[in-house]
Amino acid sequence: MINLALTVRQCDCPLSAASAAHDVAFVTPHWHYHHDRSRLELRVLAEGSDRTAVERGLNVIRAHEETTSFDLLAKQGHTARARVTLGTTNVMGTVVEHDGYLTGPFENVGGSERWEIGFDADADADRTLAALESHEDEYEVRSRQRVDPATVLANVRADSVGTTVLEGSRRLTATERETIRRAVDAGYYDVPRATTLGDLAAEFDISDAAVSKTLRRAERKLLAPTVTALETSERRDRTRVD
Repeated sequence: MINLALTVRQCDCPLSAASAAHDVAFVTPHWHYHHDRSRLELRVLAEGSDRTAVERGLNVIRAHEETTSFDLLAKQGHTARARVTLGTTNVMGTVVEHDGYLTGPFENVGGSERWEIGFDADADADRTLAALESHEDEYEVRSRQRVDPATVLANVRADSVGTTVLEGSRRLTATERETIRRAVDAGYYDVPRATTLGDLAAEFDISDAAVSKTLRRAERKLLAPTVTALETSERRDRTRVD
């Protein structure tokens, strides 16, 4: 599987027209492409520099010739949420024609969209990019990544470790958080050390033993769950190899 991240400027997209004409940006976290009707249904989040910018941007979408339906779901201040159905734009038609599919939300700012699209084979991705070359629409490939089980699982495990570290940091007391932050900033964990327990103790006006105890408590809260997550990941790797 191949995943492409593209920046696209579409001539026939209502959202592109709206963000190009007004100081408003859009994100579409939820979407569905109706192959039988050649329609793209979106849930659009809009944010503008002010209320007027949002209203004007939404009006552009509502009146655009490619918009088949528009429902304003909510609006407050300089933000809004809407359900929009579009016809198939030239770029979307090209992607669908070459067996491509959407893999992430759209982001639209300043008339330019960020797309995440996937293909089952390199040849499909190559044919799509070649076809886009003949369009009036502009595009740029930001990244091209092969998606395979090893890559996906590595990313999942990395996210798991990151979440574990975040959970550990939330368990720190204010004193532990400030002490370990200062220790890192001052170079206590550098090799060689740029500061000592005595230096930290003097800064916090407490004893060396008190600083050491605080750091050990903070280190345990951060490291213990992280080590557990890493050990779990290593066991999974060994099981997969066996």
